[in-house]
Amino acid sequence: WNMTRFHPISSLFEMVTGVVAARDVMLDTEKDNTRQDPMMYFVAAYGSLLLRATPFDFNDGLIRSVLFVPLYTKFLASLHRDCRSENPSQLTQLLRSAPMTKLGSLTFSMFLLHSPLGQLFYKRSVATKVFGGPMSRSFFPIYVFFVLLCSHLLNEYVIRSDVVQGTAATAAKWLAAQTEGMLQDRD
Repeated sequence: WNMTRFHPISSLFEMVTGVVAARDVMLDTEKDNTRQDPMMYFVAAYGSLLLRATPFDFNDGLIRSVLFVPLYTKFLASLHRDCRSENPSQLTQLLRSAPMTKLGSLTFSMFLLHSPLGQLFYKRSVATKVFGGPMSRSFFPIYVFFVLLCSHLLNEYVIRSDVVQGTAATAAKWLAAQTEGMLQDRD
């Protein structure tokens, strides 16, 4: 399953879906900005995952690729458009609250750290060498806290550092200079 899930060709559909959705939102004009309630897409996307719990035993990869990814992409696009509206929905207001914004700022760091830390604590071959065996299920809340703590430290002291920010800005300026004129949608 992981060979299929993480294979570059298999993941191409999901990546292209995200790129197309981001580009679609970038090209919005004021007259295109019709308000959509993101809650409908949020419920539909996560509801599609419940199909795995039915007696029909739907394939996880099929549910993910055919239903979840397109619905979740539509949710993100409608959430973005709702953020720009004069009267955003309650879900949008919740997601842009201070605690959720702080948690959102940690997502990249959590993405980078959750797998290596998970392997340290739960992968049998690694955890046995380090701890004598994988951690129990009761350790999972501690693992989540540890991932959040490490993500916060990585975010504050590495990703947001002046050196990293300066390097990223320099790289972005260089890339912009190299691609000038390649976007044909500019007026």
